[in-house]
Amino acid sequence: MSASSEKRLIFIHGWATDKSVWDGLAQEIAGEDPFLNINLPGHGGKIVWDEPTLKPAKKEVLNLMEGHRGPIVAIGWSLGAQTIIALASEYPDLFKGIILVGATARFCSDTDNDQSYGQSKALVRRMIMDMKRSPAETLRRFYSLNFTPEELLTDGARMFIERYRYPGPVECKEMPPGCFPTFKYNELTTALEALYATDLTASLGAVKAKTLLVHGGRDNVCHVNAGRSLASAIKVARLVIFEDAGHVPFITEPERFASCVKGFLDGL
Repeated sequence: MSASSEKRLIFIHGWATDKSVWDGLAQEIAGEDPFLNINLPGHGGKIVWDEPTLKPAKKEVLNLMEGHRGPIVAIGWSLGAQTIIALASEYPDLFKGIILVGATARFCSDTDNDQSYGQSKALVRRMIMDMKRSPAETLRRFYSLNFTPEELLTDGARMFIERYRYPGPVECKEMPPGCFPTFKYNELTTALEALYATDLTASLGAVKAKTLLVHGGRDNVCHVNAGRSLASAIKVARLVIFEDAGHVPFITEPERFASCVKGFLDGL
């Protein structure tokens, strides 16, 4: 892109992962444009996820955006996408464009048979309790749920699951013993409680930014109907469905994903 069309990109990961989910892909998409790759609170971020709302996530993003000028495009997956929706509805002029991957306005559906959003409330309540008792086993089940059975056989899925295997990734300020865990599991549980409580449906009409929605047709975390609902409710939105993908199409189909996103960016 030329300097006149330069955009600052912001990448935000999903629940119980970190910014490394975008490794390589963020640079591929951004090209020569500057970008920020953000860790949310409890996932390696700087502040504490201390309440069951999206406020800590929004604060982390706004703090890191402070001082950055020019058109900003936010790319978020799952929890990161919800954070972007919340910010884009609260601050309609904050983003020039938004890209929402595996997104939903509500992580919880009212019943087990309701596929309009994500998981049933009963299942997420059990998951919250399980996180408090045994985060290792709870996350092991969750990480596999992100992929279809076929995707689980791929290198991308195996690398994803291995990276986040309990106790999760580490950050090193220096050589060991200077390493420390990225994840704070009590805060991840609070973030899950925020997902349980959050309903952004009424806010979608306030989103002004041009929106690209990318959703896996076989997403078992947030049903593809959640993407369809978002596409209907956001003023300027386009939905692209990766029919054979699960919840993480940018991991399992990275070339197609990058091409789709770059095409959207070129049109802004």
